[in-house]
Amino acid sequence: MSQVNSRQQLPIIEKIVSDSLLCSCENNINMEELYNLVPCRESQLNDLVELLGDNGESLPCSIFISGSLATGKTVCVNTVLDYLNLKYVLIDCIECYSAKIMFEEILRIQGDEGTKCDTLSDLINNLNRLSDIIKYDPIVLVFDRAERLRCMDHSIISAFLRLRELCCLNICTIFISQLVYDNFYFKMGVREPIQLYFPNYTKEELLKIILLKHDAFVYYLKHNYEIDSDINQELEKPELFANFLNAFLSVFYRPCRDLIELQHMAKVNFVKYCEPIIKKEINASDLSKLWRHIAPILKTSLELLYLRISTQNTTEISNDKENDIQPNCDYENTLQLLSTKTFAQSFELPYYAKFLLIAAYLASYNPPKEDKRLFMKNHGKQRKRLQQVRAKAKITEKLNTQLGPKVFNLDRLLAIFYAILEEKIGLTSNLLAQIATLVELKLIAGNKEVDLDSSKYKCIVGYDFISAVAQTVGFNVRKYLYDFI
Repeated sequence: MSQVNSRQQLPIIEKIVSDSLLCSCENNINMEELYNLVPCRESQLNDLVELLGDNGESLPCSIFISGSLATGKTVCVNTVLDYLNLKYVLIDCIECYSAKIMFEEILRIQGDEGTKCDTLSDLINNLNRLSDIIKYDPIVLVFDRAERLRCMDHSIISAFLRLRELCCLNICTIFISQLVYDNFYFKMGVREPIQLYFPNYTKEELLKIILLKHDAFVYYLKHNYEIDSDINQELEKPELFANFLNAFLSVFYRPCRDLIELQHMAKVNFVKYCEPIIKKEINASDLSKLWRHIAPILKTSLELLYLRISTQNTTEISNDKENDIQPNCDYENTLQLLSTKTFAQSFELPYYAKFLLIAAYLASYNPPKEDKRLFMKNHGKQRKRLQQVRAKAKITEKLNTQLGPKVFNLDRLLAIFYAILEEKIGLTSNLLAQIATLVELKLIAGNKEVDLDSSKYKCIVGYDFISAVAQTVGFNVRKYLYDFI
C-alpha cells in the first residue's frame, strides 16, 4: 500500500519541481530586464525582488535603504515596484514638510486627493477603511529623503515602522535616506527594519553607466556646433567617448562620486574635448595631444564642482584667446568675484545661521585680545603705543586675513554672535543645530556634535564669500575686522 502511495506522489513531486524550475527561469529573464533598466545594481535589485516579489507571501513590515547621494536608491525602488506592478505611493519628505501634508499624501493611494487627515489616528482609521476594498493586495509606502523625518515628532516614524501592526493591510514602508539607521534616535522601542545599503559606484561602474549616455552627449555637442559630415562620423565613435571618460574620471573620480554631478561635468567638458577635433586642429586618433589639450581644462573645471555656474564667461575668455586677445587680469578677478558671490548666494541659509557663519569668520581672522575693542561699545580709551603703530604698518603678507583662519572655541563664537546680532534671542537647541549644519556644509571645520565645553571650530570660507553672505543681511564685515581698523 505504501509503494502505491509513493508511486502516486511521484507525478505530483515532478510537477512541483518542474513548476519551480519554470518560475526560476522566468525570474532570471525578468532580472535580466531589470539589470538593463538599472545597470550596476544587480545585488541590490536581487535583494529588493526577494523581499517584494513573492506574491504568495506577505510584504515585510519595513525596509530601510541607506547610501550616499546619487547611488541609485530611489531609481531601484521605483523600477522594482513598477516592474512588479505593486500599488505604491512615493512621499518626498522635503515636499511633505508637515505631518498633515504627509498623511494626506499617503491617502492618495485610495484615489481621493481631497481627503483631510490631521492626525496619526485619522490616518490609521482611513487605512483601515481601505481593508474592505483592497483586502490583502500589497501596498508600499516609499519615504524618500527620510532623514527629514527626524525633524518631526518621534512617534510618527515609530508608527510608520510598525504600520503593519496598526492597520489591517498587507502594507510595507520603505525608507530611503543618505544617513545610516543608527543616526535615527527613538525615545521608545521600535521594530527594527530590514536594512539595505547602496555603496558608491566604482570607477568602472561609473564608466559603464556614463558610456550608455553616449548618444545624448553627441546630440548635445551637435546642438552647440555646426559639424562637418566627416568629423561627425569620428565624434559618433564610442572609442572617442570612452577615451574622454577615462581622462575625465582620472581627474574627477577621487573628489566626486556623485553620478548626477559627474554626468553634468562630463557633458560640459566633452564639448571642450571635441573643440580641436571640430576645428580640425587635432586628429581624433591622437590621444596624447587630446590629453594635453583637456588636462588643464579639467583641472580648472574641478574648481567649479557642484557650483553649476554658467560657463558663458569661460567661453568668452576662450574666444578672446582664439582672437589672440589676452584677457585683462582685472577682468578675470571680476569674473572670479562674481562666481564666488553667485556661489555664496546659492546657499539658502537661515537668518541666524548667516550670522553664525559671519561670527565664525570674525573669530577666525581676529586676534582674541581685540574682541573687547571690536565688539563692545564701551571698551574704554586705548593709548597708542609704538608697537601698535608699527603693527599698523605691517605688509599684506602679515595680515590676519592673508595668514589663514585660526581655531576658536564655542564660547567665543557665541559671544561674537550675540555681539553682532541686534536682536536678543536665547540659546536654544535649534541655534546649536545650525552650527552642526554649517559644519556639514563644509563652511566651518569642526565636530558636528556640539559640545559646550570642548568644541573647537575654524571658518574655511574666504573674505569674498563672507562679504556676499553678509550683504544679504545688511552687515558690514569690514567694520569688525582688525586688519581694516
